[in-house]
Amino acid sequence: MYKARIIARQGKKFIVQDAEHKLHQCHVRSQAQEAVCGDRVVCEAKSRGQDIITAIEPRTNQLTRIDNFKREKTLAANIDQMLIVVAALPEFSTLLIDKYLACARLNNCAVTLIVNKAELLHEQQININTLAATYTPVVDHFIIASAKLGYGIHALRRVLIEDTNILVGQSGVGKSSLINRLLDSSTIKIGALSESIQQGRHTTTNAYAHPINSPSQAEIKIIDSPGVRSFSPTFARMDQVALGFKEFDEYIGSCKFANCQHLNEPDCAIKTAAAAHKIAASRYASYTTICEELAGA
Repeated sequence: MYKARIIARQGKKFIVQDAEHKLHQCHVRSQAQEAVCGDRVVCEAKSRGQDIITAIEPRTNQLTRIDNFKREKTLAANIDQMLIVVAALPEFSTLLIDKYLACARLNNCAVTLIVNKAELLHEQQININTLAATYTPVVDHFIIASAKLGYGIHALRRVLIEDTNILVGQSGVGKSSLINRLLDSSTIKIGALSESIQQGRHTTTNAYAHPINSPSQAEIKIIDSPGVRSFSPTFARMDQVALGFKEFDEYIGSCKFANCQHLNEPDCAIKTAAAAHKIAASRYASYTTICEELAGA
């Protein structure tokens, strides 16, 4: 038996990395069907490279969403930082950004917002100052980058946290291109092994953890998650939604009603702050939309 970390998955096939950084192909037993990239697992060595994942260790957190069938789906686990990527093209949604931010906050993740394809900002008439004013107060880092030109890559490398980071965002924003700018030759072996479990399929792994070189020699991994068109985070209760909005903190508890949902109630401190432009209008609009979606689920 040995302990390892899942760094890639395709169906019931996995690549895990053990404590000595050796890679193994594994299958999964039924009780560990929901293993995902980032999970710490216990494996049983078998012959011919057919090791078995026998158990999943407790998670510190997990990135989950609601799929099209209203089922909760876990995308990755044990995340230390969420890197939210938007771009000048395709057109991005502030609602999607805010959903990821709420998810990161409820999972106690650090968060960085990356605006990629900087070379297209002027052409697409993106007001980067307005975007920065809205999000700089609620994220740990705000980075303008261009994977094409190499701009912002040094800043991105500096903010990567030891252990596990995950890139999230809609399809086409350039997540994989950013990772390619960060990668080194140590990924070649993992890439070859990942290809071997695909067995000619044209689908990609659910998520893939790449090792990134660090000047301090810290062990850094960055998970490239599949692009999405939409993202619906999971909330156990309606009152959790407000906790996902950092700028609400100073106003929660100041409303007239202790159970205020900050929607239609009178004398709501959060609505008053939004009306006074102390909370960005787009952020409060995202809050109400998320609440409406949750109520209608």
